[in-house]
Amino acid sequence: MAETPEGIPAPLQCSGVIAPLIDEARAREIVREWLESDTKPFIPDDKIRFGKAVMLYYPFWKYSREDGGTDVTIYRPAFGTLLSGLQNLQRFDIKSSPVPDDANILPATIYSSVYYPDLHGIARAEELIGIPLWLISYKVKNSIYMVEVDAESGMVYEEWHPIKEPVNWRKTAMIASIPVMILSLIAVYFSPWLFLLVAALLIFFLYQSEMLGVINLKRKEGKDGA
Repeated sequence: MAETPEGIPAPLQCSGVIAPLIDEARAREIVREWLESDTKPFIPDDKIRFGKAVMLYYPFWKYSREDGGTDVTIYRPAFGTLLSGLQNLQRFDIKSSPVPDDANILPATIYSSVYYPDLHGIARAEELIGIPLWLISYKVKNSIYMVEVDAESGMVYEEWHPIKEPVNWRKTAMIASIPVMILSLIAVYFSPWLFLLVAALLIFFLYQSEMLGVINLKRKEGKDGA
């Protein structure tokens, strides 16, 4: 198998790239709009700090097929990714441009034949191309997150996004302890059985609050993954 001087097998070299249409300033603006639309009022604007923005070309296999008398174009990642948006990337049939000399292209690791069993129709052509994405980091409190912005379409692909900050149970318990102490003293004064009832109701309330928080978070994650 032929290899390039850089050690990359010839079948895993990008023959071209999709020209970026979105610059860094617009990509940052898109991320800010996305954050505001998804997080208000959970994460205030002054709690978000943006980091570096880097453009990378992600290698994709572009398959041209004829399926049922219709010409279709299918894109599949030529690298490992857990992002569902990149796994099911959709594009209009845009012509690729020559690879720029200064292009940062992720190394392809998946051969085109891997996807053959899942493709339908008659093969017409295939090529490995680079699709530009802006990688932008942002920080919420002490946690750093990463988001990708398609530099051609403006689509946002998040790795993980803090939709809602976790509940601070220690703070919640401290706040709840004040009325609990008052209720406990009153309950003990009147009847020990009343104290046990108040304690049981408090435990049940805290348990339900935690469970509802977990359920709501899972429900949100399910909607985002759909």
